[in-house]
Amino acid sequence: MSVHALTVRVPRRELLRSLGYPRAKAPAPHVLARIEALEPVAASLLEARGSYRLVAREAAEAAGMPEPSAEVGLGLCTIGPRLEAEAQRRGEAGEALDALILDAYGSAAAEAAADALDRALCSAASARGLIPTRRISPGYGRWALAGQRALLAALPARELGVELSEGLMMTPRKSVSFAARLAPAAAGPGAPRGRRCAACTLDPCPYRADDPEEDDDE
Repeated sequence: MSVHALTVRVPRRELLRSLGYPRAKAPAPHVLARIEALEPVAASLLEARGSYRLVAREAAEAAGMPEPSAEVGLGLCTIGPRLEAEAQRRGEAGEALDALILDAYGSAAAEAAADALDRALCSAASARGLIPTRRISPGYGRWALAGQRALLAALPARELGVELSEGLMMTPRKSVSFAARLAPAAAGPGAPRGRRCAACTLDPCPYRADDPEEDDDE
């Protein structure tokens, strides 16, 4: 399993969403000024890396994944500890707004890293005639958080610098683990490829399908 450096870009809209701003509401001028000042700082602290693996059904079942397909794609990524450490330092120094913005940036960056790793997984699966469905993670929906330990054991967590706490929380906190069912690319209209592509933001993408139906797994 290879560890990949991930190119991560956090659009302003995604940062604002992480901060809790609906699309129609803009931040107050002083908040926007801090966002603009902190975006390059946050970006410079990212160390986004990830790894994926295609496995047989049994490995996904061992992690408690609900209804795995015959083959499954597993993934783990992190933005590293530096941004989280800086957010914590500023919070402890009484710079609450800065800490909040940096933490929100980290959350958006972790999702962007997962998207980047997901695209790499999609490319690897496509080379084998397979298309991933939308990714799911332990602790969400019907997948119990207890599956986190087996999932990380199947991936190079140590090389990525990701560890689990006694409560099965990952450190660095801005890390994402996931799995995706794999389906034959030639499954026809309505297959998981179309449902997954409807939710994907990568456009243009050589693997995109036209079926707009959304996946209802989550």
